[in-house]
Amino acid sequence: MTYQLPQSLVALRSKLVSLGADVTAFKSERQAAFMAQQLLGTRLKFPPKGTSCFTLLQRMEKAAADAASTSGKSSARSNRTSLVTSSKTKRGKVSRPKPPRPVATSATDFDTGLVVFCDGGCEPNPGFGGWSFVVYRDDVEIHAQHGGAAGTTNNVMEITAALMALRWFVERRIVEPARLICDSQYVVKGCNDWRHGWKKKGWRRGVEKELANVDLWRELDVALTLVPITLEWVRGHNGTAGNERADELAAIGRDGVLEQVLDVERDRASLGYASRIQDEIEREREAG
Repeated sequence: MTYQLPQSLVALRSKLVSLGADVTAFKSERQAAFMAQQLLGTRLKFPPKGTSCFTLLQRMEKAAADAASTSGKSSARSNRTSLVTSSKTKRGKVSRPKPPRPVATSATDFDTGLVVFCDGGCEPNPGFGGWSFVVYRDDVEIHAQHGGAAGTTNNVMEITAALMALRWFVERRIVEPARLICDSQYVVKGCNDWRHGWKKKGWRRGVEKELANVDLWRELDVALTLVPITLEWVRGHNGTAGNERADELAAIGRDGVLEQVLDVERDRASLGYASRIQDEIEREREAG
């Protein structure tokens, strides 16, 4: 099943096609919005999962149109400036280009270097859960992975997502510095701060307090000593493309587990139905 952009968004569809997107391959409205966000470079906030992204797509279409209009005006101004400069040069004045201004960066710039987004979730909690991580190099996705489990929790899936990302680095012996971006304070603070105290206490929260998910935390601790990676927190569902991508894949991981369970239940129901039919046939034979 695929999602088609409606006719009312024909301008957005044309823009995405011009940027190289296959607009016939979207599996959902949310995936279309995610791809549009990546290609257009917008930073619009996504609505909660499960709600329509149509209004968001409309805003993206408007943003693309506004950007095109601004670009056209800038080009015209540039042409006028070029003519003026050329005129001054003819009168003997030398035009010296100004040095480019340094571009300021911040901790929220995710488009350079090796950056990994991870996410996990569970619905209901506890219940069926999914995890994922997505690896980007200079803003280009180079790897993505997802999975899920039944009878789990949000926190377990969040830790699992980070752990699977670290395993990917360890297995490939990647030693260049990287950033792991996560929307779980539990994971980020646990890795950056809390685990050191837990470790000193013998992986306990206190003398009489056990540490939840201790096996996962111990494995994370080992992995973090093998990979030169820093963990950073980002607000979830805030339009950050990598975070939205990881969220989408985690949902796919959860849905995959749920579908497997439903398949088993359907098989059991089918076997039960066949058994009942066989019993009825046997009873009819005995009665006849």
